[in-house]
Amino acid sequence: MNWFRENYERVALSAAVLFLLLCAFFIWRSAATFDANFAALQAPGPAKAAAPPAKALELEAAATKLRQPPQWTFSGRSGLFVPEKHFIGPDGLPATLQTTEVHPPVPNDWLEQFALPIADANVLSQDPDEDGFPNLEEWQARTTPTDKNSHPPFLAKLKMKSFSREPFRLVFASWTGDAFGINTSDLREPTQFLKVGDAIRGTKFTIVEFAEKYEPNQYGTDVDVSELTLENQETRERLKLVKEKIMISPESVANFVYTWRERREFSVKKDQEFSLPPEQRIRYKLIDVQPDKAVIVNTQKPQERIDIPLLTS
Repeated sequence: MNWFRENYERVALSAAVLFLLLCAFFIWRSAATFDANFAALQAPGPAKAAAPPAKALELEAAATKLRQPPQWTFSGRSGLFVPEKHFIGPDGLPATLQTTEVHPPVPNDWLEQFALPIADANVLSQDPDEDGFPNLEEWQARTTPTDKNSHPPFLAKLKMKSFSREPFRLVFASWTGDAFGINTSDLREPTQFLKVGDAIRGTKFTIVEFAEKYEPNQYGTDVDVSELTLENQETRERLKLVKEKIMISPESVANFVYTWRERREFSVKKDQEFSLPPEQRIRYKLIDVQPDKAVIVNTQKPQERIDIPLLTS
């Protein structure tokens, strides 16, 4: 270590001389190979094909088209050899789209407009967009049979199958002087003894009139058929109860059929609310029942009456 310190300058000089010698060697080597590398860079590459003249390309395209045979195209009803599509009409005779309505009452043009299979016998009952409404109902409502977002209102699937009147719950059971015994038809409530002008507990009715009556039966014996008149305090409708007879309730019941997706039957009492799938959020209320229709309202629009027709088939 002492020797290195004493001869430091000699060691540094020797290292510098060695470095310069190495640099000189590499410079000489690069100069010796320069000519060969430069000649390689100047060597010509592979020859490229000459671009064809523009006219040659056009001639080739024309020749290709000539080699392809022409194709017949036609967008009308007629075919190439048959002037018009033929069908067997409802009367069993041959018919064409121009002379016969294949699926009355739906026009042929409407079926063709939506590319529906007019040749299928059941095309009117088909549901191509799967919205729950067949083609016939889509045509009747002027909606698009191939768009599931275009369909008739769901209420169109609701029909009144029948209507009936339920037995009235109250029975005029007996009377003594000016007191009248009122029972329930199921006998689940205790007898109420009331007078004219009294309200019947648990109901909307009040006794407003009494008429004593007798009629002979088949054996000639007089039978008490006295009448007790009740009045609904909300509607002012009156109902007569005959002694010991179960009367018919003035509250009508409508029996409905709903055929969206699947057939479903249900009954609704007057003033009762109900809903229909898939619009469960909309509540309807039955307000009247007539022999040929039921009348309902949307509870959100109570002033707009909706007629539900009687089921005819």
